Amino acid sequence: MSQYYINELKKKYREKKIIPFIGAGLSTPFQLKAWPDLINELKETLLDKTYWRAIDFDLDLQDYQTAIESIKKYGDIDDQPIQEKIATDYSLRKEHMTKPIENNYPDLIKNNFKIYLTTNYDRLLDDYLPKINSFRSLLEYTSSFQRLTENDEEKYLFHLHGCVSNPDSIVISSEKYDETYDNERFDNFMKGFSSNYSFLFLGFSFDDTFLKKLVKNHKDFFKGTHYLITCSESIDSTKKSVLSKEYGIRTLEYSINESSHVEEIRKILLEITEEPTSFEKEITSIPYPAIGIDELLTEDVDYTNNLFYQKLQLANIGEDLQVVSKYFYIAAEKFIRKSKKVGLPKEFIDSILAEVFMSYKDRYSEIYSRRKRSSEELLIEIHKNLEQINIDRIVNETNKPTGSETKGFIHVLADDVEKDVWWSSDRL
Repeated sequence: MSQYYINELKKKYREKKIIPFIGAGLSTPFQLKAWPDLINELKETLLDKTYWRAIDFDLDLQDYQTAIESIKKYGDIDDQPIQEKIATDYSLRKEHMTKPIENNYPDLIKNNFKIYLTTNYDRLLDDYLPKINSFRSLLEYTSSFQRLTENDEEKYLFHLHGCVSNPDSIVISSEKYDETYDNERFDNFMKGFSSNYSFLFLGFSFDDTFLKKLVKNHKDFFKGTHYLITCSESIDSTKKSVLSKEYGIRTLEYSINESSHVEEIRKILLEITEEPTSFEKEITSIPYPAIGIDELLTEDVDYTNNLFYQKLQLANIGEDLQVVSKYFYIAAEKFIRKSKKVGLPKEFIDSILAEVFMSYKDRYSEIYSRRKRSSEELLIEIHKNLEQINIDRIVNETNKPTGSETKGFIHVLADDVEKDVWWSSDRL
């Protein structure tokens, strides 16, 4: 990744001159239906089998636009059934999720990002950007361009290719693309954005049929300097050269070796903006109520069959220490449940457990393996050590676990069959 480009973006960010331009790649964690799957379902629903091979040929070439046109042609249909299908399959909302999903949308909540553009049809970005003024198309905005760019109190999101909230707005066919791109107002707005801002493309491979159509049909949009954040494994020197020479798009590459797309994109956004990530803001702002004595003592679950309890018995830990460990486990397990209930992200708990696990490994190596102390002495030492463990960089006073809860985290880990937490060299 070029530090020179990062420094350019830092300067432009401070000047409020960056527009995040979001593609389908940023929605990947939500497992929305991929284009090949969607087109295959349209093919099988709307066409006679006689025409399936023609659609499969387009899919093999990853020419999704032609596949859509072929479905319309052979099925003798207009855009409506395809738009309705897209609206149904891409209707996922944040409120419908049963558990938090790690993604980069919260990382786009930055003070100096005022305008967002997306080619995505779904409304997930709307859900993650608080108090955003969202428009189903650029043409839906009827006020002046000057108000849009000078109003620091408002943030705006434009779905350039329509939105599932109004299926008729979805741009999917060549006619719809031409109708949108040839519109003078659309053209003027896009030129205005490009001449006054730099686009920061996220979630694009530039193999996408629909984005290539946007870029190809409107090269005049790309007269300025723009940037693409992309995985180094998905772009070659030829593509980088074309993007740079023809469209003024500079690439910032990252590697997912021992990491993930979400994590690496988050790091780049943090470096550009020098603002905390949404995750860091969340864990320093959400209060957490500690477990009460009534909750602890009225726990009527039999834990003797739990893996963590069996490990204590296997190591011949005394009954009194087993009981104490059980209470620590209950406290920690309830802490985790309450943390999830109040909306703290998965990374919050994972970060604490990682610190606990490393502390355990260090103590096990020192106390049990090298100093040859007993399992009971190891357990007592671990409990003492965890009470003092430094997790201040992860939590604050509003959501910091108590000493008992922190001691219990090691038993939560011991209760996980995949975690290597034992109190002796014996194994079940």
